[in-house]
Amino acid sequence: MGIRLHRLLWFILLRSLYEATAGDEAKGDKKEVLVKEVVLDSAVVDIVYLGKNHECLLLTTKSQRLYFSGDYGQSWNEITGKVDSTPSAQIHAERIIVNPADKTVAVLQTQRKLQDASAGAVDTSGASPLNWHPYIFITEDSGHTWRKAWGRHHGLHSWISHPTRRAWALVSWWNGGCNKEAKNKNVKDPDGEDEDDADKDKPCLHRLMLTTDLGKTFKQISPYVVQFSWGSDTLKQADRVYYTAYSSKTGDQGKLSLWTTEVDFKYVDVSDQGKPAAPVVSMKYGNKFMISNEFVLVAKVSSEEKQTVNLMVSSDGVKTWKAALLPSGLGELEEKWYTIIDTSEGAVLLHLNSEVEGVKDTGRIFVSDNEGYKYSQSLANNVRSSQGEVEIDKVVSLTGVYLANVVATPEGNTDGYEKAKQAASESNEQAASEGSEMDRKHGRGFNQKMSRSGKEERTIRTVISFDKGGSWSYLKPPKVNSLGQPYFCSGQPLESCALHLHGTSSWDLYAPFYSSESCVGIIMGTGNVGSFLRFEPEETSTFLSRDGGLTWVEAHKGAFIYEFGDHGGLIVMADDLKKTGEVIFTWNEGESWFDFKVSSTPFEVDNIITEPNLTATTFVMFGTREGGAGVLYYLKFDALQFPACKGSSAADSVSSDYETWTASDGKRPEGQEQCMLGQQVTYTRRKRTSQCWNGEAFERPTVKKSCLCTQADFACDVGFVRAVGSTECVFGGADMMPERFAPTVCQGTYGAPAYRKVPGNKCEGGWTPPTIEVPCPGGSLRSIAKWVLLLFFVGGASYIGYSRFCGAGVRPKARFGEVSAGSSLSLSGLGSQLLLSAAACCGFVGKLMSRSPGGYEKLKGDDFDMDGARESLNDFLDEADFDDQPPPHYSSADDKKSHMAMGDEESRVVTGAAARYAREQAVPRLSAPPVGGGPQTFDMTSTDEDLL
Repeated sequence: MGIRLHRLLWFILLRSLYEATAGDEAKGDKKEVLVKEVVLDSAVVDIVYLGKNHECLLLTTKSQRLYFSGDYGQSWNEITGKVDSTPSAQIHAERIIVNPADKTVAVLQTQRKLQDASAGAVDTSGASPLNWHPYIFITEDSGHTWRKAWGRHHGLHSWISHPTRRAWALVSWWNGGCNKEAKNKNVKDPDGEDEDDADKDKPCLHRLMLTTDLGKTFKQISPYVVQFSWGSDTLKQADRVYYTAYSSKTGDQGKLSLWTTEVDFKYVDVSDQGKPAAPVVSMKYGNKFMISNEFVLVAKVSSEEKQTVNLMVSSDGVKTWKAALLPSGLGELEEKWYTIIDTSEGAVLLHLNSEVEGVKDTGRIFVSDNEGYKYSQSLANNVRSSQGEVEIDKVVSLTGVYLANVVATPEGNTDGYEKAKQAASESNEQAASEGSEMDRKHGRGFNQKMSRSGKEERTIRTVISFDKGGSWSYLKPPKVNSLGQPYFCSGQPLESCALHLHGTSSWDLYAPFYSSESCVGIIMGTGNVGSFLRFEPEETSTFLSRDGGLTWVEAHKGAFIYEFGDHGGLIVMADDLKKTGEVIFTWNEGESWFDFKVSSTPFEVDNIITEPNLTATTFVMFGTREGGAGVLYYLKFDALQFPACKGSSAADSVSSDYETWTASDGKRPEGQEQCMLGQQVTYTRRKRTSQCWNGEAFERPTVKKSCLCTQADFACDVGFVRAVGSTECVFGGADMMPERFAPTVCQGTYGAPAYRKVPGNKCEGGWTPPTIEVPCPGGSLRSIAKWVLLLFFVGGASYIGYSRFCGAGVRPKARFGEVSAGSSLSLSGLGSQLLLSAAACCGFVGKLMSRSPGGYEKLKGDDFDMDGARESLNDFLDEADFDDQPPPHYSSADDKKSHMAMGDEESRVVTGAAARYAREQAVPRLSAPPVGGGPQTFDMTSTDEDLL
């Protein structure tokens, strides 16, 4: 009886629990991710967040329509026809520019056509290029309403918002007789407000204007402008306008395609009232420049005839300048590419391309001192694509951490080198025939997955630096894969068994390594474990690190596109190689993964995004269905009903949802303090087992203290290099050491500093770097041979002179090199042979001595002289996004083409990899994005400036 009663009670209890659960589900309390679907007319081209809380979104499609959402992407309405209140106006949306200082302000660039009042109908044939005109619209309420700013006679080439003043912007446009076809036609325009263009018979030129009221009025800064930018807020120069412009203000302005002494680097200071002061010429012959943090870098023409320049650097707001000093063995940078990678941490990271002409697939990374002046080699054989993408990326949530890919070339393998040259050539030809509409946040264009062979001729490996490029090491592989199985190479050295990740040059297939400032220590990437990077899809998996790249886990088999939310507490992924209808996510930083279905119709995922701070738990995923229709999904993870995390001030306690984590480079033994860049930095992060949300308002506590210096806190000084996996700096050879560094009187060897503290390193005391003995410049074999040959030559010439002019008696006049028959010695025999032999030897050895290892040309003269840094115009700054380019001349065929579906043609707005490629085709060249291009437009969520 007792047992039956006990069973009955259990039955009643379980039934009650079941009914309670069923009741909750019936009431809608089931914990599921909220999903909402929106079908668009065509694929998404661009999408941006607006509003003080990023609650509004705007997107444009391939068919140039504009859509708006005011509820974080949950519901969408097409507003193309509501932008312009003029009756019968047609609008084609081209690009959106969001003001970074005030996200309620945005600029919309359009093509606009009005109804012909006399004909009574709108011409939709596109037969006349005069039917469509550029018009600019501006919103000040996050896209709810728009006003027409200007248009018709001049469109918009570039718009750069002021760093802090919401209503200020630098604006440029082309005007004058730029459209030769329209200039010669007398066609009445249907736009009732249209008057004849007073400037159409004037020279075609690029004007730089200043607006202090969001496009209502303008003040001219300069005509014939080439490039421009606001000054750096870091240097308290946010109200200064830097620009380059032609000194001659006559005639049509063409594209700057050669280094020229006709262009100068100038600046104008603007008062608080918005009044520009008189321009100041900061540097004569300064053609190209970049402003980044505290550094101003300018390419100054050294020789217009030889097409050579100097890379000039200022770190004090252009009060003083220095010519950048690289190791002398790198030559004068002639016919080389270089890219400014980063300037964010008190030093300049510079990528110098391969020294071999025609091959642009590798280069060397150099790191400057804290003045951006002296550069030492950090990493050799860094991967660089034929489009100019450099495979090195900063882990933005931590200081001094970089990931990079390098090419490991077997010794003597010339066959691989030739294949690399051929591959680069084929890639150039393919890219020349293709366009790119925009860059993904993860480095790829929308709907641009191009077919690619799964094989890669080069052997590529991934390395990581925890000290701003001071030293590099291979990535430690996970112990087991996502199925709990060991890897085939487990237990082998890192040279044979490491983790390798895809970078930006793999953008057509795989998402590159990715990090976010608000997600401390979290990095994701796609790749494989082994001795080198594999490109076969079946060999590729997705990996995750939660400690800044020190250790990794395999998150999932296969390649995925990914995004972070909730300060890294939520990670969302979708298949990146094949059509899918599923989403995968983790709320515990990869400890476990969950999946759910968003659509029964598989589609090709283009991207997953969230608001720019990556602190929310709502996402927008979009892609393309069969037939070209665009599809968008709103994902809301708040519906999982996790509580808010508690106890951030009492981290590591049992009652707290948080723990502390100390960033480490892994170079110090266990038990010692764990440091990076001379500091022990301790962060507070959510425990992986805590099922809660950080919340958008979460502020991460951080504690810092200085560490004792070790060898790892120092990088190699100029003239010294270190291998991957080593902190030892060794002499790189005479050609890597500028001769000026040697003492005036030098015998045999001299002591040179091999180490310098990494810029920004905070360590104190501890290890003291030694000096290393290196050979004197005059003590080398080549120097001795040079003096011997010089003495031999002088001696021979003296002997000939003495024999010719100082012999006894007066002889008949003879030709040089000959004496009379009575001479005891025939100079035409021995003397001439001595002279010719000496000259030949000098020429041969001189050539030999002028060569440097690795194909580099040795610097001539003083390494500090202005002639010591040269390059081609097309190679200066990869991301000079506001260079000038004349508008295209439109024809009827052009206008018809503009009305085709954009999926059937190249986009007229070329940005990202395609724009970089266009800038690198001709040699030399300075080709900016066509009218309508520009980086601010197509940066979907990142607030970081593109680095060069």
